[in-house]
Amino acid sequence: MTEGAKPLRVLVIGGGVVGLSTAWALAKAGHEPLLFEAGPLPNPGGASHDQHRLIRAPYGAERGYTRMVSDAYGAWNRLWADLGRQHYVETAALGISLQPQEEGDHWAASLATLRDLKLDHERLDALQLGELCPYFRIPDGAWGLLSRPGGILLADKIIGHLAGWLRREGVDLFPETRAIDIDPEAGAVRLADGQIALGDAIVVAAGAWTGKLVPALAERQTPQRQFVVFLTPPKSQAAAWADAPAILQFPTALDSYGCPPVAGTRLKLGAVAARRACDPDALEAGSYQEAEALLAPFREILTDGADYRVVGYKTCPYAVSHDRERFLTHREGCLTAITGCTGHMFKFGALMGERLAATATGGLAFESFARWAAGEEMVA
Repeated sequence: MTEGAKPLRVLVIGGGVVGLSTAWALAKAGHEPLLFEAGPLPNPGGASHDQHRLIRAPYGAERGYTRMVSDAYGAWNRLWADLGRQHYVETAALGISLQPQEEGDHWAASLATLRDLKLDHERLDALQLGELCPYFRIPDGAWGLLSRPGGILLADKIIGHLAGWLRREGVDLFPETRAIDIDPEAGAVRLADGQIALGDAIVVAAGAWTGKLVPALAERQTPQRQFVVFLTPPKSQAAAWADAPAILQFPTALDSYGCPPVAGTRLKLGAVAARRACDPDALEAGSYQEAEALLAPFREILTDGADYRVVGYKTCPYAVSHDRERFLTHREGCLTAITGCTGHMFKFGALMGERLAATATGGLAFESFARWAAGEEMVA
């Protein structure tokens, strides 16, 4: 905040990584954030609450998002400094392509982008992949893209300690307080208990619930239920998995990802095919049978695949934009909203909070913020 400027009262709706990070950035800038979360803080039912989330540079041909990841690391470092601890494990990040000609798929485009931007990466042939990943059955002709930095953000620890930092700093947090209506012109938020909260600015970072609060965004995104499984690998592969990179794509045609068992977490596997449209207020619980069904096609590409054991599963609601999963923004009156986040928002959580805070309080033009959030332009 510039010298002599008046602190602004900013109502932040959503207690996931973006909402909490926005409150963090606002408090550090000298403003007065008030954060409202429909569930508990942290909220186990939100998209931000999980053992881990991936952070990686490969983004296909998306130069904006690829470069944004570098800035995200800077924001995380600023957050670690305030928290007094780092909830990140560097593992490198690996994507595996089944297209031997290095053309026509996401990984070929990622390789070209990383080369063009001169970012640290390594192309691995099938033999090298087999040496790095003995837990996979690598098909002939497959190749891998290994990039650094890349790894695991310990999501639940980040959310818990960030909420704790805000409380210690005296930020007003309102868990179990659902916002049900917004008047962007009046700077007013109506709460489920009938009370009205007033502010100079409003930030909506409510993920899959955003469409219920911001009608202009409801038609541009679809809430989807994501399902992931937690596994215990066989003893023959346990040591290799403990030293594994973050897996951005398994050696399969299924769009898949995995998080290695680092810092006391479990091995996690997910697939985009497991998503389906949902109402985030009526999220269907998972089951062991659903977990086994998700794991079944992966057993064929995992070494000793029959010996992997399901030890847990989790569902969460994502907001999936209709525009190639780009982040969606909206400005109306004093309201600034971000959504369309899917699972790839968490890596940008601290950075997105800083940018939202600056936009809501006039330090960054909304038009610039919107282009940046869509991966189209970098912001100084």
